[in-house]
Amino acid sequence: MSILGWAGFGFGCLLVVFGLPGCGGGGQGGPPSVRYGDSVCAECGMIISDERFATSTVIAGARGDEPLLFDDFNCQMIFEAKHDELVIVDRWCHDHATREWLAMGDAWFVKSDQLRTPMASHIAAFATQGQAEAFAESVAGDSMDFDTLWIQD
Repeated sequence: MSILGWAGFGFGCLLVVFGLPGCGGGGQGGPPSVRYGDSVCAECGMIISDERFATSTVIAGARGDEPLLFDDFNCQMIFEAKHDELVIVDRWCHDHATREWLAMGDAWFVKSDQLRTPMASHIAAFATQGQAEAFAESVAGDSMDFDTLWIQD
């Protein structure tokens, strides 16, 4: 094999060793993957089926970050309260309107008894304060940021 052949072989080996760990989607630093109708809530064991209310807490695990999935904000809050030994790396929720993942710390929330949620949290998330306030007005609810929500519940 020529020098160029060995160099190409060596480069290919480096790609295999260093490139593959990043494959697989839904990796560290971003929102988790959820299989709606199949993934199970870490707190109540129910199947996660409504994307608008699905949330995630990412914890530091023995092998790196581990996403825990929840079917509603209530389950997430209850689980975290019961497991205060966990190191929380990140939290995710879905925008009620677009169903896109949002970093929970940046989201705005609406709490209203008119919201039908899987486990009766009556909470929906939004990307902006304006969107949350407009929705809150339409459902006779209260809008709040993450810190206020987490303290209340």
